[in-house]
Amino acid sequence: MSKKLYLPYSTGCFVCGHDNPYGLSIQFYTLENISKVFVDIDIDKKYISYVNTVHGGILSALLDEAMGWSAFLYSDSDCFLYTRSLEVTYKKSVQPDSKLLISTEFVEMRRGLATSKGMVTDIDQKDVYTISKGVFFQTSKEKMEETKQYLIFNDNTEYHPKAVEYCKL
Repeated sequence: MSKKLYLPYSTGCFVCGHDNPYGLSIQFYTLENISKVFVDIDIDKKYISYVNTVHGGILSALLDEAMGWSAFLYSDSDCFLYTRSLEVTYKKSVQPDSKLLISTEFVEMRRGLATSKGMVTDIDQKDVYTISKGVFFQTSKEKMEETKQYLIFNDNTEYHPKAVEYCKL
């Protein structure tokens, strides 16, 4: 099995902000020798829309964030990327407290725009709930420097080398 390499998380982000009391507080990871970004999650019932159905916006936000990380890590970008467009297709509803796997991968960089794709599946990757495609544009060097101050790297945690090189103060 491949070794997990983690990505930093932030303070206030809705998806990965561990200091955001309303957020998901997740931490993304990659697997050594696999060019994808992942997160394992079971989404709490406080994030439902209809009875026993996770709100689609939560799934979309998770995919958006993970695809942005994929675009940054596996493209030649030296700055974070912002979402230009996001296409999400919901195939099946997700029940709260289901064990899920979000996986995303970088597809290409063309004319300064990075494209990534992703999916939400059950933890065993048998049922596909949501698929997505995102197009991202690079932030400025100034925005990258501003953002770095909010990223958390824990001691005794192994991080993806590009995250350490470009994201750590």
